Amino acid sequence: MKSNKLNRHESLKFIFGGNSTFTFKNNITENRFTYRVRKHKTNDIYFVSVLTQPDTYTFIGSIFKEGNYRHSVKSKISSNAQSVKVFDYVLRKLHTDSLSESIEVWHEGRCGRCNRKLTVPESIESGFGPECIRRQK
Repeated sequence: MKSNKLNRHESLKFIFGGNSTFTFKNNITENRFTYRVRKHKTNDIYFVSVLTQPDTYTFIGSIFKEGNYRHSVKSKISSNAQSVKVFDYVLRKLHTDSLSESIEVWHEGRCGRCNRKLTVPESIESGFGPECIRRQK
């Protein structure tokens, strides 16, 4: 599977694609966290999970219509956990277009909308398959 660094201006589109998996990487500290964001089937609510073990994502909170992250009381991970703080911080910075150049957003080689493996070079670059990119616009 080929991952790809996302353009910071396209990162929010990918994150809110509906079924995205991505990594925030800090090039100064070398810290990285992988997240999964899934859209509710009918409402404009997105559920956020963080990778806690290989192939295991743990729910941390939700993003509502206004685009702000809210930590859930149902989460087994504390709101003070670094992975939660990083997600909230990077999302806020992406919304205000003020994210530091040292922080990168990488997709995991799967479409941000349908989560299928990406194989077309243009799709790998954008993070969306050919059919899904048409539906995103």
